[in-house]
Amino acid sequence: MTKFKFILLSFFSFLANIAFANPDSIQQKIDYYISTAEFDSAKIYIQTKLNDINQAKNIGSLNYQLVKVLFIQSNYNEALKQAFNSLDQIDDKQLSVKFNFIIGCIYSAIKDYGKSIEYFDLVAKGSKDSSLLVKTHLLASELHLELNDSTNARKSLTAAYNITSLSNSDDPLKNHVSIQYNFFSQNYELCKQQNLKIIQDTSSFLNTKSYAFSMIGDCLIKQDSLLEATKYLEDFLKLTFKTNDPEQVKIAAKKLIDVYEKLGIQEKANTYHKIYNEAVSDSLSFSIEKYRDLYNVEKERELNIAKTKNSRNYLLIGLSFLLVFSFGIYYFFKKKNLKNESLDILKKAPAKKIVISDFEIEKIKKAIHLLTSEQLFLTPKITRKSFCINHKIKSERYLSHYINTEYKKSFSIFVNDLRIEYAYNRIQNDSKFRNYRIEEIAKESGFGSKKSFERVFLAKYNETPYKVILRITD
Repeated sequence: MTKFKFILLSFFSFLANIAFANPDSIQQKIDYYISTAEFDSAKIYIQTKLNDINQAKNIGSLNYQLVKVLFIQSNYNEALKQAFNSLDQIDDKQLSVKFNFIIGCIYSAIKDYGKSIEYFDLVAKGSKDSSLLVKTHLLASELHLELNDSTNARKSLTAAYNITSLSNSDDPLKNHVSIQYNFFSQNYELCKQQNLKIIQDTSSFLNTKSYAFSMIGDCLIKQDSLLEATKYLEDFLKLTFKTNDPEQVKIAAKKLIDVYEKLGIQEKANTYHKIYNEAVSDSLSFSIEKYRDLYNVEKERELNIAKTKNSRNYLLIGLSFLLVFSFGIYYFFKKKNLKNESLDILKKAPAKKIVISDFEIEKIKKAIHLLTSEQLFLTPKITRKSFCINHKIKSERYLSHYINTEYKKSFSIFVNDLRIEYAYNRIQNDSKFRNYRIEEIAKESGFGSKKSFERVFLAKYNETPYKVILRITD
């Protein structure tokens, strides 16, 4: 997510090319607030300017600036609302394209890559701005990397590099594309030199410098200079604290944990484990609060659009409904007798029940006993099908019916409950287990991913795993 934010920040801050009444002074002021991480001041300034401007295009442009600040603050719910509201009120096609771009970035940040790609496709089809196309290709490259598709990642990054290569200017976006391309092409020395220039440049923004430290650390790791990499990654972590974004703190801490563990300096790694776990906890709480109603934003938008349709549509719908209703009354009386006969037949028909033989029930009981007593639930990727095959249970329906009847839950919930209770008890009683990373605890407990483990844990105990560990440790 750090790369997503850097690319977006370079787009917003360095290449603001939308006209204002006095574009230079307004944009410079907004850029100044962003560069010094004074995001609340930026919002107040933009809102003040919105009250002073009447032209629709300028209002749309300022709303665009507001959305970018909300995004940088990770206030995705408000950013999405503002973006959709603005998108519905503007006629400028190229400005609409830019709003589609930022909506795609919001969905990228919350890891809904399918939605993100939908909006980036709209940008690619409608944009006449080469710089915006470059950023779209860059973000597409990041999405492909997240999906472990290195082939398409290279294609997207190469497309961005080819566009910027045609330009003679030395703007930050071109430099960023070059850095990414050199890193992907394993030109680590050149990549380091480019990032050192950014760090030494006193005009570089906070997020830009933060990302540069991270990139140098990554290059040094690729060159097996692990100890030197820690210096840059520690500076990266210090700068992420200023952003107040737990996701960036988490990324920085995770990199330091990995490097120190490779160096065999576990004491240092444990120090960053604590920072990482705090960021995970903050990020999870942040996600619950910020994303709970995020997708309702788009639904509300669609509902509002439907409510404001032309009255002729409502009249047509009303007439159609009246016609259908009249036909329904006629049909009802005509078929009344046939319907009553059908209902009588249905009432007489016995409900179909699932009948399980005593022999099958005993097999299911024995299998569940083994599942719990021998802790087979710790085996990852248990499914109804695999469970039935391993224990020679005749039907998955028999297994589901038995567990629903006896435990009032589905098979998957039953297994996850066993796993989460196991994890909770080990956290309570095993000090060594408490020092594991959350991913390791999830894996040890049979979960396929940290995210699903945290979700189930929070739902059952109303606390994140990290908070439980912290409470016991304290």
